[in-house]
This record gives sequence, C-alpha cells and structure tokens, in this order.
Amino acid sequence: SKLPKNIFNFTIRYINNTLPTRKNLSKWGLSSTSDCSFCSSPETLLHVIAGCKTYLDEGRFTWRHDSVLNFLASTLTAVKNSTLYADIPGFMNPSVITGDRLRPA
Repeated sequence: SKLPKNIFNFTIRYINNTLPTRKNLSKWGLSSTSDCSFCSSPETLLHVIAGCKTYLDEGRFTWRHDSVLNFLASTLTAVKNSTLYADIPGFMNPSVITGDRLRPA
C-alpha cells in the first residue's frame, strides 16, 4: 500500500471493527461499560464516528470536519491555476457548481 503505515493500519482496524471503542473494550473484557461517556448510548464505531447526539449538539463533528477541510484546503491552495471550493469560511462554496442548496452557506 502507498498509504502511510498509520493510516493503513487505522483503515484496516476500522474496516474490521477492531478499534478500541468502549463496546469493543467491554467485549474484550477491558472495560466495565460499553456506554458512551457523553450520552450513555452504546459506544460503537458508528456512534464514535458520527452518531453521538451530544457531540452533534455541541458541534464537535463540525469542528472535526472543518479542521480536516482547512488542512486539505491549505495544502491544495498551492496548486497553481486552480480554484478550490470548500464549505468553510474563506473559500467559494461548492454549491455554486452543484446547485445544491443543502450545503451550509
């Protein structure tokens, strides 16, 4: 694989659901609870990645999303003769291309 080793390993563990979520830790006998520490729902992989209502309500997923986009945008702005569209402040919103009105303004 041409991916960095840590990214490759994370991806394989994600695909195989062997990341140390509380549900997995509980299943493996390494945690006394499988509940999310923020909302008390079972802390599954899907819950950690995008399903915790408390995280959603507090905007934590938005922060992570924007952090990743800002990193990518700062890297890609160096490409000459190109225009970067991103749904983060400081860039043209992709909706001008797609016509999608569901994206953030």
